Amino acid sequence: MILALVGVSTLFVVPTERIATLATDRIAEATGREVVVTGDVRPTLWPHLGIRAEGLRVGNPDWVEAGPLIAAERLDVGVNWSALFSGQIQLERAELIGPEIVLQRGADGRVSWDFSAGEIADAAEAQVAADEAAGEGGLPAIGFERAVISDGRLRWIDEGAGQDITIAGLDAELSVPGGEARATLSGSANVNGADLAIEAAVDGLAGLIAGEVRGAVLALDWDGGEAGFDGRVSTAPALAGDVTLDARELGPILALAGTAAPDLPQGLGRDRIRATGRVTLTNEGTAHLRSGQITLDDNTLYAELDITQGADRPMVRGAISGGRLSLPGMGGADAAGGGGGDTAAGWPTDRIDVSGLFATDAELSLALGALDLGGAVLEPVESNITLTRGRLVFDIARIGSYGGRLAGQFVVNGRGGLSVGGDLLLADVQLNPLLTDFADWDRLEGSGSASLEFLGVGNDLATIMDGLEGRGDLAFGAGAIRGFDLAGMVRNLDTSYQGEGQRTVYDRVTAEFTIADGILENEDLFLDAPWGEVRGAGSVDLGAQTLDYRVIPGVMRDAEGVAGVQVPVLISGPWSSPRIRPDLEYLAQQELEEQRERLEAEARARLEEEADRLEEEARTRANEALGLDIQDGDGREEIEAQVQERVNEEIENQLLRIFGGSPDEEQAEEVVE
Repeated sequence: MILALVGVSTLFVVPTERIATLATDRIAEATGREVVVTGDVRPTLWPHLGIRAEGLRVGNPDWVEAGPLIAAERLDVGVNWSALFSGQIQLERAELIGPEIVLQRGADGRVSWDFSAGEIADAAEAQVAADEAAGEGGLPAIGFERAVISDGRLRWIDEGAGQDITIAGLDAELSVPGGEARATLSGSANVNGADLAIEAAVDGLAGLIAGEVRGAVLALDWDGGEAGFDGRVSTAPALAGDVTLDARELGPILALAGTAAPDLPQGLGRDRIRATGRVTLTNEGTAHLRSGQITLDDNTLYAELDITQGADRPMVRGAISGGRLSLPGMGGADAAGGGGGDTAAGWPTDRIDVSGLFATDAELSLALGALDLGGAVLEPVESNITLTRGRLVFDIARIGSYGGRLAGQFVVNGRGGLSVGGDLLLADVQLNPLLTDFADWDRLEGSGSASLEFLGVGNDLATIMDGLEGRGDLAFGAGAIRGFDLAGMVRNLDTSYQGEGQRTVYDRVTAEFTIADGILENEDLFLDAPWGEVRGAGSVDLGAQTLDYRVIPGVMRDAEGVAGVQVPVLISGPWSSPRIRPDLEYLAQQELEEQRERLEAEARARLEEEADRLEEEARTRANEALGLDIQDGDGREEIEAQVQERVNEEIENQLLRIFGGSPDEEQAEEVVE
């Protein structure tokens, strides 16, 4: 009864208006904003001695149109009992019930929580003013030991980044001791259906609000991960300190940035991401990571990165290194959609999303001890990566590949749709493991080299392969084709012939090819082997994954190395299980062609013989008729000279007869003389 009477009596002595005024003045001093209580104010005894003010409004700057900084259903203020009975008012606790909080960053960089331009901007000056008022019999200094938010909603608007995020179920408790004492914050909220908890501390909140750099720690915890920061911060915004992250689910954290969690593949953080490093964020908007260690599932990478703001997108520069990076399922025949037993499905037709190429620009160097693509292992890997306005370029300095190396350039261009291209050189690689991993074809033994220039356009792999353009060449050293004996097959004219070891051995293979509209064409395949040689030509439909190829083996060389039997072989059908058979029609055509050429040669010989006979006959008749001596092999000038000489003699004889002499008498007189 006595306690009840004391409690009721206390309600009558609580200075509600004075407490409400002091509380709103303190909030106004801290924020520099207009603070208004819109409803009734009445005293409370439980759970705290103090007042309850219905409706509280704390203004935002004029340029913010989304609403006030704080619009709360109710403000509960608790005071110190003993101080109240001695005639003083000491505010211990302020609780906002159901507040709507709006924080906004403008497109020009202004922030709505910049309290430095308020009516009483400097917290130190406000403290001095309060002390002077107390010395003159006024109110003593007033400070909240604890500020509480219950069931609040926080709306974050970033006009520059195009973000508008709302956090519900916000419960928080802020302890703000005076001076340089450490202020603490603990709270929880619901972000897109996920619960998020926070613990934070700042060495001097007033100094931080005034724009000073202060020491701070932060810990975030959610169902699926945790993150932490330990360093120094300012409201510029700027920070520098050690960052930690251990996450199995990134959704709640990325939701705070207005970004959906990506569907990461195994090996790149699908199951877990852990990261440590020293992060610096400057007030110019640049970010820097030093001594970064990032663990993605079972892979660990080391990073030194710098992020600056470009005109259209951020620019990332730096270096990434690591030991063995394992990415199961990203390589091999299954990933490519080819090879194996089921070719009916063909190449994948799923649309390839390259929108992420426009999120940032980048200049990175990559160095890995090994890259495991799930069966295909490349070691080591050294490459420079450039990303510019959606165009990603891999300048491959060196990639160890199947006992050899890969070098060149590979480009993925997302501008105006997707295109891929490259200029690659593959040198001295082991063919069997390479083709087994990437084409599920294990019949080729030995080593080889190849070069390839290519360009493909399309939004899915099937379209790219259907329209591929390019050219290249290949050169294989000594090796063998497993599964059939080509020499024995030709000797026996039997495609089912296997032979001992079921292998076709060769010394070298060379070929050049072109690619147009997804069709690879080759006209100069040459295989040199101890048993003979093979020449081939044909096409490969890369889009349909089919072959149409003819090879012509020359089998059983003689002592001079000249091939004996030559039987063409057709290779056609799907490249996973091609049909191999002798090309008897082609062989018949070749025999007909040889017979035609033989008959034409015989006819030409007979014609030449008849021409020679007629020429000899004409020559004999001319000699007899004209008294000439034309011989076989005389040229035109020689024949014309003989004819001219004979004509001159005949003219001379005719003249002598006309003038009464004769050629014989004249000759006799010349002899006598």
